[in-house]
Amino acid sequence: MAIELKRYEIEERLNKAVEKVKQLLGAEKAPQLAGDVHHEYEDKYLLVERATNLAACAQLNCLGLLGMSKEQLQTLRTWAAGQEVSLRFKSKETCAFLREETREEEAPRKAVEEVTVGGVLRSAITSKVVTKITEYFWNFEANFTLEAFKGVGADASDRLTIWSRQGQVELKTATKNPAPHPEVRSPAISKEVNISWLLRSMSDPSTLMPSFGIDRNAKACKTPRRNGETLKAFAHFQAIAHWTSYLADYINHLRDVQPKKLDDSTLSLENVFVPVAPIMFKDGIDEVEEATSGQLLAALAKPGAAAGLVLTASAGNLMLAEELRTLKEQRENILTAFPGDNGIFTCAEACMCLTLTHMRSITERWAHAVDYVESMLRKQLVAAIGKEVTPSEFASYMRFHYRKLFLDAYQPNQFCFAVRRSEVHGPEGTVSIEETHGDQSAPIVTLENHGSTPTAMNFPLNASTTISFEGPVHLHGWLCHSFSGQTGAQLSLRARARQFSSMLVLVGRVTSATSFDPTYAAIVQNKDELTVPLEMSVIPTPKEFKDAIASLSPEQQKFAKAFRAMQLESTLFGVLVVQIKPQLEKLLNLHDDSLTKEIKLTQDLMELFLKYQIPSDLLSFSEDSPELKTAPATARLAAVKGHVKNMYDMINQEKEQEIADKKQQALFQNPLQVETHLQSLVLCEEQGGVRGLRSREDAAPARRSVKQRARAAPAPPPVPSPPAAASGAAPPAPQSAKPAPKPAEPKAEPQVPKESQAGGGSGSSGTCTTRDYTQVPQEMDSQFEKLDPDSALRPTIINVGSAWKKRSQKALLAEPKESGLDSDEQKREKDAAFDLLDAITKSGALPLSHASLHIVIAATHCFDKTVVDTVVQDNVNPIEKVERSTLIMASTVHQQPVAALMNEASQQRVFNASPQLFLQDAKDAKDEA
Repeated sequence: MAIELKRYEIEERLNKAVEKVKQLLGAEKAPQLAGDVHHEYEDKYLLVERATNLAACAQLNCLGLLGMSKEQLQTLRTWAAGQEVSLRFKSKETCAFLREETREEEAPRKAVEEVTVGGVLRSAITSKVVTKITEYFWNFEANFTLEAFKGVGADASDRLTIWSRQGQVELKTATKNPAPHPEVRSPAISKEVNISWLLRSMSDPSTLMPSFGIDRNAKACKTPRRNGETLKAFAHFQAIAHWTSYLADYINHLRDVQPKKLDDSTLSLENVFVPVAPIMFKDGIDEVEEATSGQLLAALAKPGAAAGLVLTASAGNLMLAEELRTLKEQRENILTAFPGDNGIFTCAEACMCLTLTHMRSITERWAHAVDYVESMLRKQLVAAIGKEVTPSEFASYMRFHYRKLFLDAYQPNQFCFAVRRSEVHGPEGTVSIEETHGDQSAPIVTLENHGSTPTAMNFPLNASTTISFEGPVHLHGWLCHSFSGQTGAQLSLRARARQFSSMLVLVGRVTSATSFDPTYAAIVQNKDELTVPLEMSVIPTPKEFKDAIASLSPEQQKFAKAFRAMQLESTLFGVLVVQIKPQLEKLLNLHDDSLTKEIKLTQDLMELFLKYQIPSDLLSFSEDSPELKTAPATARLAAVKGHVKNMYDMINQEKEQEIADKKQQALFQNPLQVETHLQSLVLCEEQGGVRGLRSREDAAPARRSVKQRARAAPAPPPVPSPPAAASGAAPPAPQSAKPAPKPAEPKAEPQVPKESQAGGGSGSSGTCTTRDYTQVPQEMDSQFEKLDPDSALRPTIINVGSAWKKRSQKALLAEPKESGLDSDEQKREKDAAFDLLDAITKSGALPLSHASLHIVIAATHCFDKTVVDTVVQDNVNPIEKVERSTLIMASTVHQQPVAALMNEASQQRVFNASPQLFLQDAKDAKDEA
């Protein structure tokens, strides 16, 4: 609300300024706010230059009213050629005791006392109260001096007095102690301001005309508002505003010292014209006839300038003349309201206060005018696009831009892949890294390079067990971009499993060329959806790091470099996905795809491994003889089923024995309660409610045995065990069955899936290459330093957050429920996953053959401002900057020159924007040759 009110006030002032200019120049000139006039981009530069020159001239007019003559101004300009020149306002205050006076003061009321005798008034006595008052008189004196000096003003020849005055007033107090003011304050105020910029802006020493201009070709020149010359002007006007505000407040406080009541209307600036406004003329404006120049009235340029949309020199001089006229008129009003020259706050102080306040108004109007130019750029850009672009919308555009920039073989792909053995198999689920914008989520887009390690990688399961795995390795380069410190998205790792499917997901870091360090792990199965939040933290750019350690000792530099090396390797975020069914087949000596349709068997096996910790040797098919080694797939599967059935029978028998023991123990403690419970069981059984008893005839012996145990508590009768399945052989087939087919040839060991089967994008070469991924962060850091002149690319570490979520469905007909996983539950998930890994690998003796490792190396292109402010204020196209950063990362990930990654149609445009990318490629090729 406050911002809207301030904007309304500024617009009101601008509209009043436009009306005043119409009165000065005539309505036929048609002055308008610049935003309402169709103009070119160059006109914005001219508008800022004219507004700055007008503000400088207005300040010179004010300095003239403060007492600076043209000769003094010429001297100061000469000083400014070689040294800094400043203005200083000094004040000295003294307060001395004059005298003590005592006087009597009668009370305004009198007391009358009547004397009566016998009811007859004889006399009336009148009395009054007289108060004796002692008063103390003081002489308060102030000496003011406004002077200019060069350097530090050490010598008298380096100082020039512009204005000085001494005033005094007699003060009266009721007490002598304390005094109304300190006896001496020297200086009471001493405030300086540097005016070298103003003096150096006057290029012509004869006319003392300000000639402010903006170098459009300078490297620091971004916009009419953001360039070296305008920033120096800003520094000057801000210093003047602070100086004048401080002095005006000090002089105003002297009004409280002087007993005389003063009229505030005489110090009002309402009728004083400020000649600075962002105006243009719809049909252009020619030179106009100038008014008679006043004291120190400077010109903007020589007469005869060509007509244009912005203010001409002669029209500007008319506005400066109007400013000077209104100032003098207000000063006349002050002289009328403050006759005489006695006191501490006289017409001289009032005129100085008026002039200083007007100088502050000039700086404010100039700042509004220059900011108005920038606001025009913003409005025009938003109007052209139709909305203000957010970081998420910019990211969407970059995904669109990449489709036109890269060749098909190197197109960035979404980090979302299906977990499956091959293209002919259905997926077990999906694993993705997604960024959330509001209520919408989408996978991140990464530069993916396929590869496969020639030797198996490994990771520690515990202190004594190391597990090796084989499978494709995918390197993903992800470039994030943040504007004004905000990425505009929340990152999360999501693993989703299909019904009757399962997989293992491990998250950690790549620590060497052949090792992976999992920090977190979980089993995802049966429509589970695991969401793991990811947090990003950036580290300094290579240039920032080198600049920071440049002045450190060698030992300190070694420490910093070692720590940064660790940080860079921490940018290798790894996700390892292990398929469980193929590993179970390998573990149990089954043929490939044997468990694909064996849903219940797979679930039973996982339960035996996880819940009961059954060794795999008790469940696997034993190849003890050459005949068994050539057993068909059906025989092997039947043998495993028999082992599983036997194991469950044994477990159920143990459960029943435990239940019987518990019942017997409860009987000894409370026989009556057990008898009642047994009767209820018999009643339920008679009604068909007891499970496990198929008929009433089967229930009778069980009922009698239960009653007997309840009365005599003998040992429970033995439970007949089911016939044992043949170990390592299939059960005999019925007589009517067809002859068994000829045993199939044993299948080879499961092959490593192709890269395309892992659900990723196409690689750079399509062949498996040996690569030490721990060297990639160093390579990328080196490329950032060479090819990023803006030093905007920051290596980014991806960390796992704490607020996990898991969506699961306990039964087929149950509703899915989402729950949070705290640190204890996360540990339980990891322990369960590691227990399963220990079981299916025989404690590391059996490698994981169906595993895929996805390594994500991230970097962030940081912009200091928002998307629109980056375009408007910095005059920077963020598309080209992010495009260059993406190509640097793509070249490192794919190990290809930049030109080999792009479409031919984009190469010339990219070369014009970032030639260093191609020059570096040429240099590298020359070094290799």
